[in-house]
Amino acid sequence: MGHNTVRMTTCEGHSRGSIGSFVVQRIRSSVSYLHHSRVARIELQMLLTFALPFRSPTGKTKAMMHTIDSHHEVPLAAELVDELLLFWETIFSGDPDLPREIWLGNESEHHRLRVYLSRSDGDCIGSCATMTSHSLPGLGGLAEVATLPTSRGQGIASRLCHQAVSDFRAGDGRALFLGTINPAAARVYHRLGWRKLAGADVMVNVINGESPETFLVDYFRPPGSVSILPANPSVRIAMIPLLHTPHDWQILDANVALYSTRYQVQSSCMGLYKRYGHCTATDHGQWFSAWTDDGRLVGLSTVRLNAPGCCNVDGFTHQRFSDCWEPLLQAAMTWGEMQNTSVVTARLSVEDEAKRRLFESMGFGKAKAAEPFELGGRSIPSLQLQRD
Repeated sequence: MGHNTVRMTTCEGHSRGSIGSFVVQRIRSSVSYLHHSRVARIELQMLLTFALPFRSPTGKTKAMMHTIDSHHEVPLAAELVDELLLFWETIFSGDPDLPREIWLGNESEHHRLRVYLSRSDGDCIGSCATMTSHSLPGLGGLAEVATLPTSRGQGIASRLCHQAVSDFRAGDGRALFLGTINPAAARVYHRLGWRKLAGADVMVNVINGESPETFLVDYFRPPGSVSILPANPSVRIAMIPLLHTPHDWQILDANVALYSTRYQVQSSCMGLYKRYGHCTATDHGQWFSAWTDDGRLVGLSTVRLNAPGCCNVDGFTHQRFSDCWEPLLQAAMTWGEMQNTSVVTARLSVEDEAKRRLFESMGFGKAKAAEPFELGGRSIPSLQLQRD
């Protein structure tokens, strides 16, 4: 159990019954002769402290509510996980970015995950969570920022997020990312230090006050060497700055429908990992990652089995690390060959001429028209290249 902070707060929504009217009348009466009667002063204090009924989010009537803020480290108890998933289901729609297994600790070897909660008389009314990478603790993501609708307007989310940022900073955090499409929430995040990334519904809180652009330029400074490895959950946070850096190519990876933020708004942040998970589900594909020697992710590639004996490959790198693009694609093709495929294809935008030249240098000489890409409101013709 983490640190707890107890707060006394009133609920939203005064009772409008006869008792409330009576109390208001008595307060007015007491105030009229407050300076002349010690009894009136005592009565007024009691009325303000105990008599006014309020209604809690759960429908309970009371004068005051005990609000407790706490934080918890993953792995969480199964009962708490079930409670939180139900709470988030009432706030958000669709599948969660972080599934149940993560809260139970199945990725704890890759990340540190901490959840911040606000409770009112035992009921969860607010939450947020931070995930940081063990290999690169300066990078993190904020997720599951939620407030019960009946408890909004009390500063709960601001308070929890402020504590999350403080703890992230204390742990030598450098940049904390989040995704939001809610303008009102974005204003709150901006007051807490987050700034919007160009071409994305994503914000980043750079702890030293740098702009997002300055941070990304410095973050991808060239290192000494790069290693190609099968991807695993350690990329969950590390992929965020890579995918939110503007790239020259329109289509970053056709297998997972990822496009450059230079041409289409990227609305996902903590949910990016799910796209690759869908690509590789049921052993129909695999993906590979390019890592610098100091733990930064600078490239990704995928291979997907799309027909008997046939696979489609794709991938991209940060422009400063273009030398590792061919090894990334070679790793994907090797995996495809191990699945007994004899035909290797790639689907490209006709406007990504530089990418086409790279594929052609690897033997992708045959070309035919393919299904177009829908990109930023435009229909972009595509080509399917096949390796000779």
